[in-house]
Amino acid sequence: MEEKLPKRVLFASPWWHQDIINGTARHAAEHGWHLDLQTVLSGKLPKRWSGDGVITLLGGNLEAQHRFLDRIHCPVVSMNENYPEFGLPVVSQDDEVAGRLAALHFDERYFRLYAYYSYGLSLKAAKVRMHAFEKCVQEHGGQSIRLLWEAECKRDADTWENRHTWLRSRLRSIAKPLAIFATNDQAAVEVIEACLAEGIDVPHEVAVLGMLNMRIFRDSTTISLSSITVDFDGITAAACNLLADLMEGKAKPQGPIIFPPSGIAVRRSTDTMASEHPRVRRAIQFMQEHYASSLDTDRIAAVASMSKSGLYTAFKQDVGHTPYMILTRIRIEKAKKMLRETGQPVAAIALACGFEDAVNLYRNFKQVTGMSPAQYRKAKA
Repeated sequence: MEEKLPKRVLFASPWWHQDIINGTARHAAEHGWHLDLQTVLSGKLPKRWSGDGVITLLGGNLEAQHRFLDRIHCPVVSMNENYPEFGLPVVSQDDEVAGRLAALHFDERYFRLYAYYSYGLSLKAAKVRMHAFEKCVQEHGGQSIRLLWEAECKRDADTWENRHTWLRSRLRSIAKPLAIFATNDQAAVEVIEACLAEGIDVPHEVAVLGMLNMRIFRDSTTISLSSITVDFDGITAAACNLLADLMEGKAKPQGPIIFPPSGIAVRRSTDTMASEHPRVRRAIQFMQEHYASSLDTDRIAAVASMSKSGLYTAFKQDVGHTPYMILTRIRIEKAKKMLRETGQPVAAIALACGFEDAVNLYRNFKQVTGMSPAQYRKAKA
């Protein structure tokens, strides 16, 4: 009996994303497919290709992609919602939830002025993220502005150098503190680079949040990048499962299959509490640097060169909370990070974050988050 050949699937992507490629390759192997990666390796669609199915991210030369997909006559699944005109079944991330998540992340850090940075709004994902971000900012009483390079440039002027010069100019003219949600991690790194060139403090003057949590970008800057995490393993598994169904002749789904973000990987670029008062800002920076120590109001007031009563009044007027409440929030954020990223016992985390013991951490953590430390760790596992 002749051995049945494995199904041949083409991964047709004009751009490289390590997590998506790894996930697709892993789940394709689980199905027993041969995954053809020639497009991501060469950047070009094959002129002659025959196989059983295609997984694509679309983008690049859309006209060439149209011609290619019309020619191959096999099932295709897209992991990109940007091009609905292709009429392909889609598995992707929920960009509306991502936009709201970004706004809430900054709101928890007491920002009042927000910005959305993108090369432009030609892609659906950028529009959805921006509108959801701005709507949530407005709902929470903040002010949002747009930093849209494409709206202010000529297409042939779209270079890194020109964007860098433009961003530096715009950032000089905007009030601080400012919270910027960038359309992706590459754009977020561009913001950080412009801030560094202008001598703008990241995150205390400008906090920066990216999207997709791509290692190549978060590792490329000395200021580690906070980023919205996407369930790429779930997305690539669902895309492969859907393609398997289509190759067996099953019907297309009625609409896109959408995965919400996994959360936010909080790093230095948003590790701050916003303040417009320079002495309050100095006090908050001191608390962020010494949160593990035993801090009292006298010491914090001395650092800020203020009296205790003056410090209390300035904090209430500027951020709406007492110094102790801000210190507690800083410590809770550090504890959340350790609960997510380490397996250390709760008692050890309590000491490392400036709480006297596990009971004190439990009481404050429950009050701020509505969950116990153990419940939070389990939910984020």
